[in-house]
Amino acid sequence: MIATHSMIQHNNDKLIHFMTEAIPLLARQPIFNGNMQVVAYELLCRNSELTQIGTRDGDAASSQVLLNAFTELSIEQVVGKHKAFVNFTRTLIDAPPPFSRQKLVIEVLEGQKVDAAMLHSLMQLRDQGYTIALDDFVLTRETESLVAYADIIKLDVLNLSAEKLKHHIEYLKPFGITLIAEKVETYEMFEHCKALGFDLFQGYFLAKPKVITGKKISENKQSVLQLLSALHDPNVPIEKIERMIARDTLLSFKLLRLVNSAAFGLSREVESLRQAIMLLGLNKLRNWVNLLALSNLSGKPHELSIAALTRARMCELISTEINQRNRPDSFFTVGLLSTLDAFLDTPLEELLANLSLSDTLNNAMLKHSGPEGMVLQIVQSHEQGEWDKIDWKALESAGLSAERLAEIYVDSLRWVAETMNTLGLGPAQS
Repeated sequence: MIATHSMIQHNNDKLIHFMTEAIPLLARQPIFNGNMQVVAYELLCRNSELTQIGTRDGDAASSQVLLNAFTELSIEQVVGKHKAFVNFTRTLIDAPPPFSRQKLVIEVLEGQKVDAAMLHSLMQLRDQGYTIALDDFVLTRETESLVAYADIIKLDVLNLSAEKLKHHIEYLKPFGITLIAEKVETYEMFEHCKALGFDLFQGYFLAKPKVITGKKISENKQSVLQLLSALHDPNVPIEKIERMIARDTLLSFKLLRLVNSAAFGLSREVESLRQAIMLLGLNKLRNWVNLLALSNLSGKPHELSIAALTRARMCELISTEINQRNRPDSFFTVGLLSTLDAFLDTPLEELLANLSLSDTLNNAMLKHSGPEGMVLQIVQSHEQGEWDKIDWKALESAGLSAERLAEIYVDSLRWVAETMNTLGLGPAQS
């Protein structure tokens, strides 16, 4: 179990070394179109040191992202068929690294001095075939000159008043520029931005969708909830689970294909649901059917399944690093089911009340209590880059270094890509 911050004593030299060593980390945030399909990703720095000093050392943060995306990993592995938005400082704009023009979108950071030299560099980049985006754009006399060099402009919808937002859109639309609404955090905001004329959207609204009062859970979602409830009932007969899975042809097909994949390494082919259930056991079956059932929901973007599985896998891997090897399945369950609210558009507390989960797992998701809850909080903070909420010293004391956490994140991405391929979904194919 991870110790609390107060329980850990470090000498100054060790603490300084821990906080200053370069830790390679990478994350991606999807950019959606109006149909909630992923069309691109913004790549984000996930280095504990660089994230904390990012405002002072943007060059290092952006360089780390580029190197990890294009060299440590292949860019296709990171973003699939889509483009990658990466923040560029003035230094990188003047001397860009030689990465794919077809895959890279140069995202010009806000707040940089606009002068003739910068405009000339942007002109050269466009002539070379790069796509140029302006991040957190605010229209002023100085920034107005950037518009002619931009293919895409991102507006922070939380930073601009309704009046200013409307003014920006009316000014920019005639240029034929693609407009992205940034920091869209609720369903209502998403709909409002679509009505205003934005082309693309970015924010946490898919991860934490706003509940629409009075909206009835569809029959498809209700059947998924019933299956999840049955799976987590410790007294449920195997025959009932088999019947419920068998009702969904696609779910049955995916489960059998998964069990027969190389990942399970079984010595003989599994031909029936009963065989699959008996060979997997209820614990493993429970987690995989959770994923398969949720991925079958219509109207939800593929990226949501990827995010859910990545969170679950990270929780599982972290648990094995901090001496919780006796029950990694429970960590996987907590990571996966903590995304239920996003799939079913219903508060997590309300959904968990209808599932036969133990109080330990419920409290882990709702209150971040216990070992599972502490690991879940680490993973969620990592997802959003909230580094001040991660107890780095506690992690190191429990045997998990920041460098290893970075490796777990990358390993999880690779594992998720392989798993989604096995399920016939493929990586980043929204």
